Amino acid sequence: MTRSLVTVIAAVSIAVTGLVVPVAAQAAEGSGKRVCPTEDFWVGAGWGADRGRRQHMGIDLGGKRGTPIYAIEDGVIDRTKLQSNGSLQIVMRGESGSKFYYGHMDKVLIKGGQKVRAGEVIALMGDTGSPGAVHLHFEYWRSGGESAAVDPEDLINRVCKVGQDGKGDALEADPKPVAEPAPKPQPAPDPVNAAIVGEVFAN
Repeated sequence: MTRSLVTVIAAVSIAVTGLVVPVAAQAAEGSGKRVCPTEDFWVGAGWGADRGRRQHMGIDLGGKRGTPIYAIEDGVIDRTKLQSNGSLQIVMRGESGSKFYYGHMDKVLIKGGQKVRAGEVIALMGDTGSPGAVHLHFEYWRSGGESAAVDPEDLINRVCKVGQDGKGDALEADPKPVAEPAPKPQPAPDPVNAAIVGEVFAN
């Protein structure tokens, strides 16, 4: 039977303080479309966040250990690697010519040279190299050059439909009507950055 859609694991119900972004990873085979690289996530540190002697070169999508991580588009796995700090990484070359870097997974389910389709599960979210901070570190190397990272926020907002259809994009309180002007809301805690001790993050 011919399968016209790549459909992977359904969203798992998890209890999280605040709103999360539920995403179904689906794309027509060979469509050239992109899908969200994970599901049921909250947005942590973004582009340029302070990392001590350097700046953050991607975006952190926090979630539950074992959450599926997907190939964002059709392509080939350039390489998988265990970094010196213990973080598992994947570099994928998409059919668009861009490359995508995934970091901190607990388990990698593919290998270098393997062809993948948009929406295919390639890894499981974890905290390798960042103990206690389960998340996906995602980089977008738009030109395809090694480490030629650009801010992935617009890409993630678009393919994950962040802020659309009532989907949340961060840990936020639900505003309630009040008789008096409400005090200015404080920024929601960043569960990824809160777990950073020193320079425990590789990315």
